[in-house]
Amino acid sequence: MLVGNLAITLNLLSIAVLAFAISVVFIAVISPFTLHRIALFTFGIRKVILWSLVTAPWWIAISCIGFFWPRQQDISPVAWLNDFAHWHHVDLFSFTSWHAVTLFSASAYLLWSMTNTVYIRRKQSSAIADLIGLSDIKFKQTNGKQGYYSLPLSISGAFTTGLLSPKIYVTTALEERVNKHELDIIICHEIAHVESRDPLLKVAFATFAVFFPATVKRKLIQQFTLLTEQVADSAVTKKYDNLDVAQTLINVARMQRSIDSMQNNCCDGLQTSYFGNDQTTVRVQCLINPVTSPSRLAVGFALILFACAPLLTASTVDSLHHIIETFFTH
Repeated sequence: MLVGNLAITLNLLSIAVLAFAISVVFIAVISPFTLHRIALFTFGIRKVILWSLVTAPWWIAISCIGFFWPRQQDISPVAWLNDFAHWHHVDLFSFTSWHAVTLFSASAYLLWSMTNTVYIRRKQSSAIADLIGLSDIKFKQTNGKQGYYSLPLSISGAFTTGLLSPKIYVTTALEERVNKHELDIIICHEIAHVESRDPLLKVAFATFAVFFPATVKRKLIQQFTLLTEQVADSAVTKKYDNLDVAQTLINVARMQRSIDSMQNNCCDGLQTSYFGNDQTTVRVQCLINPVTSPSRLAVGFALILFACAPLLTASTVDSLHHIIETFFTH
């Protein structure tokens, strides 16, 4: 048994694990409602909502550590928390308690998840590198500051890949089937991905999402991928007409029906951003009818929900904590 500051730290970490698990359940419950209406918001607000949702278990768990941190009743400016989140044994930590089992199990799961994620990312990076390395690629300069690599493949495709140094690749099949105007639109779209470092952000987002149930994880990643594509589409409209971008998107999407096989063989799409291959219909609708101002009611509801989440989780953790200790020793 440990006594003192180390015991306090380990006990608080075990409570953080409990808060993390409760937050995952909470987000899994509210995400269908939230994601179904996320299109009502502008791109900037959608980005904040998605990152807040996917990282919620982490910042809520950290908030709960603050809620449950032991305080001196007579000098603390937030002494009411001692009544709300009361502790009787925070300075004692037993290696045979549920606190220890919870903490060690979570540590093992976290280590396994991170190891598996690194393995998958390295494997897919290697597959993409092999595809590119075995091809006779040629660098082509565009009128702008960013060029692209021509990839000799019979599949029509354009994509950006690379976590730290993203590069644009356009297959020769696509170059041959589009006109110069359409090619410029495609390159501008991919340049937006490069400037935003979307491949890196997609991998980071998916790393946080791995702790959610499979269905929730898939929907979160789909919404974030859609957002990155729509932001890139919007960036192109600063130079070209919305309808021209939408028409190019439709034309390329028709050519890319066979790209799914290439994507499945190489990667899961997280380390790449494909033009015209992600939720084309929704993207075209957004180009034709873009959202210029969000609903104030929806924004207000989202703010209240995120503000209350740590307090609700802390309340649930405290209740669950004492229920568990009714059946298991500390």
